[in-house]
Amino acid sequence: MKKLLVSTLQRLMIYLNTKIESLERKHAVALANMALRWCRKHMGTNNRKKYQPIWSVRIGWDSDCGEYDATDNEVHIYYNNCYDVRELIGTCIHEWTHQLQPILTKYDKYPGSYSRNPYERQARRNEDKYLRPCWSHIKQKAKWITQ
Repeated sequence: MKKLLVSTLQRLMIYLNTKIESLERKHAVALANMALRWCRKHMGTNNRKKYQPIWSVRIGWDSDCGEYDATDNEVHIYYNNCYDVRELIGTCIHEWTHQLQPILTKYDKYPGSYSRNPYERQARRNEDKYLRPCWSHIKQKAKWITQ
């Protein structure tokens, strides 16, 4: 089924600076799903959780690009709120990083601002650290992206 979908998609010129609004929904969702599968394989999962993380890629109703629900161990990506492919992949990496962190027990104990929270800072660093390897993997695997 997956190969059939890939073989039926037209080849597209997609770059990190390609605007999400210029992509069809199926392409934006496919990119996010590939990024999240890469995160699971290369960044791992939180073994302290009783069950594996799940994710959804859908339209968001506010300005957030994504969020992590630590109670249900769910990553939510709101692709329509991402400006470009770089931000979409970065959001996947950012939220996946939160999945690895002790959010329920330690995140809210930090008294400082959101931007100075050490868990947010680590998530932003991981965006920079993993964006290129993740994008390289996606370009290699997505035969519908013209290289």
